[in-house]
Amino acid sequence: MNRWKEVAKFVCGFEAFHAISHASIWLSGTTLAVFGMTIPANWNALGTVLNGAIAILLGVYAWKPATAARA
Repeated sequence: MNRWKEVAKFVCGFEAFHAISHASIWLSGTTLAVFGMTIPANWNALGTVLNGAIAILLGVYAWKPATAARA
């Protein structure tokens, strides 16, 4: 068992949840105020796409079968 693949599986789940959180904020139209700056809801579209892409890439890496060593 490869330890890095297990770590990637955990981080993949975290990023998937992060993407879903961004999507729910984006689709509900909620604006956020962070440190005095107001962030409009449509900025969460970028977070949805980027975190979703990271989750997909980590998932592909983590669950891809190991290739046999060639002699």
